[in-house]
Amino acid sequence: MGANRKLLEDYVEWYNAGDLDACMELYADDAVQRMHDGIFEGRAAIQERLSRELAGFPDATYIVDSFVEQGEVFTDEWTFVGTHTNPFPLPDGSALPATGRRVELSGMELVRVRDGQIVVDNMYYDFAAVLTQLGLVPEVAIA
Repeated sequence: MGANRKLLEDYVEWYNAGDLDACMELYADDAVQRMHDGIFEGRAAIQERLSRELAGFPDATYIVDSFVEQGEVFTDEWTFVGTHTNPFPLPDGSALPATGRRVELSGMELVRVRDGQIVVDNMYYDFAAVLTQLGLVPEVAIA
């Protein structure tokens, strides 16, 4: 197993166990995570984002569906599954009340590694699908 695959497997194991402190050891101090809802710079910002995610979806499970690497870059397709059982803290300090709904979404990330740590993590997924599954936007019938 290559070092990048091991890094991802460790991340998945620790994230699924809710051990964000261990996950943060995999990020460089100057790491950047880019997502639909912003750019998170540094370990503290990334950990805060992940903490909000796990607060709202305490049973969250991250599953790796595929993995490709080239040098210090890898990409993986993933599935996130979780139930929105607790309020989801939003960056502005408000919270989305628990819906009790289960979310399952697929996405991808492109990760750049330096000296065995994540320095850039670009995540891509359909945020509108999340909102729809949470019942926050109506499902649109396609004819």
